[in-house]
Amino acid sequence: MKINYKVSLINLVILCLISCGGKQKTTDQNQTKKVISQNSMSSLALTPGNYIIKSGSSSVLWECRWLGGNKHDGDIKLEKGSVTIKDGNDITGKFVVDMNTIDCFDIKNIGTKNKLIGHLKSDAFFDVENQPKASLEIHSSENIGDNNFLFNGDFTIKGITNPIQMKGLVQEIDSGYNADIKLVFDRSKYNIRHRSASFFNDLGDRIISDDVFLKVNIIVTKQS
Repeated sequence: MKINYKVSLINLVILCLISCGGKQKTTDQNQTKKVISQNSMSSLALTPGNYIIKSGSSSVLWECRWLGGNKHDGDIKLEKGSVTIKDGNDITGKFVVDMNTIDCFDIKNIGTKNKLIGHLKSDAFFDVENQPKASLEIHSSENIGDNNFLFNGDFTIKGITNPIQMKGLVQEIDSGYNADIKLVFDRSKYNIRHRSASFFNDLGDRIISDDVFLKVNIIVTKQS
């Protein structure tokens, strides 16, 4: 009986050692895989130079939302733009949109759609007659992993300029580069007051969010 007890105890100790060793090995393997995965993330190497946008192939999509959940969306045309890439993936640039080209997608009735577009062009919103252009400038960029970038710059609407930060995905294409940039701007900072809770406190459920969402797709080609 004593011999069997000792054998059983020895087997138990061996089993524990094997089990713990297996767990440690698995943990080490997981840590190794994690390090390899992190090291395999390589930054996109951009070619330095001056680039211009292909305005016909680029786009700016907008979306605004009501407090109750409704929304409008549409697009606006990029008029011109340029990008400079320096060594170290430093990206700067400037883009100009023509506010007269603002369009709405979600309203199908032509009369209702034109009424909304006219309202957006009025001084209650973008005052397009007096401020027909808006611009986005990029002053600095930072590669935050793979081909994702963090951009810092200025956004100008109605002649009012405020700093803005945005993220973008940059990909290489045959003719140059394609960038998908997402940004949100606070319209109250540009004196766009219509149904804004920043200016009025008696709107009830007629409040339109101050946040306007933009999705900018830019295609640039290198200047010869």
